[in-house]
Amino acid sequence: MGYRSEVVLYVGPEVMPQFMVTMSKCQAARAMCFAEHEEMIKDYRDEKGSMLFKWSWLKWYDSFPEIQAIEDFLDWCESEEIPTGDMQADGERVTVPASEYFKFVRMGEDQDDNVHRGDAFWGDVGIERTIVY
Repeated sequence: MGYRSEVVLYVGPEVMPQFMVTMSKCQAARAMCFAEHEEMIKDYRDEKGSMLFKWSWLKWYDSFPEIQAIEDFLDWCESEEIPTGDMQADGERVTVPASEYFKFVRMGEDQDDNVHRGDAFWGDVGIERTIVY
């Protein structure tokens, strides 16, 4: 059976090239993202070139190659800077953290097992737990 999570991943166009590199290296990740998703929205929030993926009841285990590939992509985003095209007064290119161009939210079965990574559009993707009866 295993522990299950609900997961949402937003990938902005600025980091899409690296995401596609990740997909090219792991067939299982490609299948998970492009065939086994519950929902995939292209050009999310009218952001041309972006994608949002949603999975429900997913086993998010680092031991799975597809999960490790996505985690590697998230790690890359949190460690890299992306040039904006603007120049500073000293002639240096302006860069911003790549983490501003992705959002990852994982809600586990346990009440306190929630993971938020990335800084793209705060407030738009998040967790809301409710009791239904």
